[in-house]
Amino acid sequence: MASSSSHVGNAKAQYTLKPMWAFQLGSVRVSRSRASSLMSAGREKLETGLSADFDLLSDWRLGASLRVDNGRSFDADPKLAGLPDVRTTLRARLSVSRPLGPRWSWRSSIDQDILGRAGGLRLSQGFGYRWRVSENTHWDLSTSTTWGNGRYLQTQYGISSASAMDTGRTPYLLGSGWESFRTSVQFTHAISENWVTFGGLDLSQLLRGAAHSPLVGRVTTHGLSVGLAYRSR
Repeated sequence: MASSSSHVGNAKAQYTLKPMWAFQLGSVRVSRSRASSLMSAGREKLETGLSADFDLLSDWRLGASLRVDNGRSFDADPKLAGLPDVRTTLRARLSVSRPLGPRWSWRSSIDQDILGRAGGLRLSQGFGYRWRVSENTHWDLSTSTTWGNGRYLQTQYGISSASAMDTGRTPYLLGSGWESFRTSVQFTHAISENWVTFGGLDLSQLLRGAAHSPLVGRVTTHGLSVGLAYRSR
């Protein structure tokens, strides 16, 4: 179960039931949402989507994945009606991570729209801290920042000259720059070998050009979730 709000538009917070699943064959996983990180009681941070991990040198890990980036429609928001929808696309992602001691870790990733649907390119990096309460219970705290190229930010937060002319709005054009700062607190507890319970709070703060977009109704948003997962082994 999740409660979340969006940066773009003025829609109210949504409460939804979100099914999640994952399976693994060798080093390759297919998963949805946070399911991949619960396959080993949350002891590893793994990629979402179709993914694989490879160990590099001694402490470095390289990950690769394909992820569906859901689009967005403005039809449900009368204040934004008439603007072109953001099309759903497929993003290819590469990530690299490294532990920084027994509790800290660092992670960086790059992803690109590979279907040519104006999704652009994003870069992100962040740090994580794991507080292990017991062998089966831990908290994860993390922070990250995201940078986008001009195509990505314009698609997500901009109003092109053509769209402005069609809708009578003022153009809002963006170049590359920082998109957001995110922080997260997540809880994981393995009830048994097969059952895992989890929950968490995510906060997102838009930055610079994205924060000043006329499309943005909330500069700061949240995501709150709680769930139960079953693992076959």
